[in-house]
Amino acid sequence: MATEKELQLDAVEEPKSKKKLIIIIVIAVLVIAIGVAAALFLMGGDDAAEDAETEEAVAEEEAEPSLGPAIYIKLKPEFIVNYQVGPRQRYLQIYMEAMTRDPAIAEALEMHSPMIRSSIISLLSQQSYEHLRTAEGRADVRIKLQEEIQRLLTQETGIEGGLEQVLFTNYVMQ
Repeated sequence: MATEKELQLDAVEEPKSKKKLIIIIVIAVLVIAIGVAAALFLMGGDDAAEDAETEEAVAEEEAEPSLGPAIYIKLKPEFIVNYQVGPRQRYLQIYMEAMTRDPAIAEALEMHSPMIRSSIISLLSQQSYEHLRTAEGRADVRIKLQEEIQRLLTQETGIEGGLEQVLFTNYVMQ
């Protein structure tokens, strides 16, 4: 038979466990209520404003021609140009790639590569070795090369602005 102390301990423990259970339930309900309120707040809003934004985005997409993926054409083999700097012979070696999104430009780059290579070598030979050693010089020559290649492509294909960038993938000076 249970003594009075055991009965009193059981009686005391039971209300505490009920209090904990009630607190846990209240907290769970509050968390769920806050989650639902946050979801309604974030998902709610003016549907007319959202429809107008969607219509504007669609109109912008239709106005701009869709651009395809970038096409990279390696201009190979690498370009090597010799420079006479004082009594020493120096050289520049550049690995280049051209970036376009127009398959016709990519095809023209490959078809007219001898003419393009000749023009690139001529342009590089005209540059100052000291200027090419600087970051500004590299950027300048890259822009000049892009303009020259674009000029040649326009001359041969009639397509203007099809070449997006000329990229140096390796640039060595000795």
